[in-house]
Amino acid sequence: MKAVIVGVKRKTAAMLCEDGSIVKVVNKNYSIGKEVDAGMTTKLMTIRTAITVAAASLLFALGLGTSSYYVPARYVSVDINPSIEYSVNMYNRVVDAKGVNEDGEHILQELNIKELKNKKIEDVVSMTVAEAAKEGYLKNEGSGIMIATAARNNNNAEELAAKLKEAVTAVVEASNSNALVMGEAVGLERVEEAKELGITPGKLNLIEKLIESSENPESINKEDWLDKSVKEIMKQTKENKDIGQENRPSETPGQENRPSETPGQENMPSETPGQENRPSETPGQENMPSETPDQENRPSETPGQENRPSETPGQENRPSETPGQENRPSETPGQNKIPDSNNGNGRG
Repeated sequence: MKAVIVGVKRKTAAMLCEDGSIVKVVNKNYSIGKEVDAGMTTKLMTIRTAITVAAASLLFALGLGTSSYYVPARYVSVDINPSIEYSVNMYNRVVDAKGVNEDGEHILQELNIKELKNKKIEDVVSMTVAEAAKEGYLKNEGSGIMIATAARNNNNAEELAAKLKEAVTAVVEASNSNALVMGEAVGLERVEEAKELGITPGKLNLIEKLIESSENPESINKEDWLDKSVKEIMKQTKENKDIGQENRPSETPGQENRPSETPGQENMPSETPGQENRPSETPGQENMPSETPDQENRPSETPGQENRPSETPGQENRPSETPGQENRPSETPGQNKIPDSNNGNGRG
């Protein structure tokens, strides 16, 4: 018979057995919440739960502090269509369970609530899902399982949600189901809000997501979805998201394969198209000098002057003054044979 250590005091410890009895045993380095085999322990005293006053007095006298064992520290809900909520103590042991709808109550009856108490929450949730699969709740296409956890410490809630999701996924795979398993941590305020609506925190979380996914959230009445299954809520949420993606692109339609600037620029430089092999100035100048085209073999002034002097054309064989003066005196023509005086002065 299995038992759970619910109190420790030096040389002695108190354990809670499956039949509801509390047994004082020798402390073998036990820690609160540890699961032990009651048949292998040395019993010092047995107190039946029927004698509640005597049990309370004894535990108070021992100072074992077992009251903390029964105080819910975390809440776990399981939603398929059966909806069940578990109260879990600080040692992750189940201290209470209730069916939130008729299907949930039926599952708990099949499992026997008394046998679920004091067990690890991972084992209890796995047993719950296995029973739901046996009852045929997971055989339909698109089935889903929502596991929600809540605790004062959100990190603890997230760790527990991840652990439970892993345990349930193993059960789903073993049952040859393709049900989608979800595990999320929620705030304690959502637990209270869910209680007021008569549903689990996990289902309330799904309904909130459904409303957020709609293009017109104001048109959705939360109460219309309180009795819906996880499968129905998930299906509607998916449809809302699909519609939103078709009608609400993030920018201009058709830009998913286009660059952020002008279309067709993916292989072009950032300036004028076609300049990738051209210089930064006038096109066609790649083999030309920086001034006038065709000047590479010409002088810097007038074209055709490469064999001519720098002044008037045809002057290369002529003097620099008047043409025809090369055989003439520098003064008046015909004066080279005339004396300087009159003709009469030259005779005797």
